[in-house]
Amino acid sequence: MVNCSRCGNREGLSLVTIPYQEAAGAGRILVYCRTCQVDMAGQLGETIPLGKVSPGVFLDLYRTGKTTSDPFTACELVFGSVKPDLVREAQTLMNHIDRQ
Repeated sequence: MVNCSRCGNREGLSLVTIPYQEAAGAGRILVYCRTCQVDMAGQLGETIPLGKVSPGVFLDLYRTGKTTSDPFTACELVFGSVKPDLVREAQTLMNHIDRQ
């Protein structure tokens, strides 16, 4: 079951990124409810309603450098379980970006 990373609420959830550094593009992937999104609005990078987060959208966050979150943890937060193939693909994308 997926719930808000901040308060545990299960309604109105979105994938959000919180930049590691103020000027950095990459951020940590979390899941926030509407209330927490409003409370943390000044610190959020990307915000995508959870219902619109497909495996492809998830991987695009890694492909475009929007996150460097641990794929194992991020996958579990966003999808409610670890999807090994998705985690491997995200790790590959992170490794590719690191080498550029």
